[in-house]
Amino acid sequence: MKFKRILMGIISSTIACGVFAAPEWKIISKSDNGFIFFLDTNSVTNVSEVGYRQNKQFWVKELVVDDLEQDGLGVGDYRLNLLWINCSDDTFGGKAIAEYKKQKNGTFKHESYDSRSGYEVRMDPIIPGSVGESFVSHVCP
Repeated sequence: MKFKRILMGIISSTIACGVFAAPEWKIISKSDNGFIFFLDTNSVTNVSEVGYRQNKQFWVKELVVDDLEQDGLGVGDYRLNLLWINCSDDTFGGKAIAEYKKQKNGTFKHESYDSRSGYEVRMDPIIPGSVGESFVSHVCP
């Protein structure tokens, strides 16, 4: 009985501290090519990989709202991107990407996944006025 109370206390403390924090999606931008971009505000953290610690990482959801591209995704499908941003030199790059397609029953099927090792993340300049620039104000202090 005492063990059960201790275990419940540990689980409650862990949840209260946000270790199991659920995604909190905030609309960031809408692109001209049919996507709405959401930022998971609970996912913004510092990169822990050596040589990249100056970067922040965060998850972005790209939801298809207008099927304007021939990319295999349709309305309601989405991508999850793990992005890195370097706030001091205004660059960003993609660490991982996964695609999900909406099924007829309303569920989502995982279609593909791609991940890059730390040294393979190509950091590109953030283009002024782009969707990438809209992340800066939400991720960088």
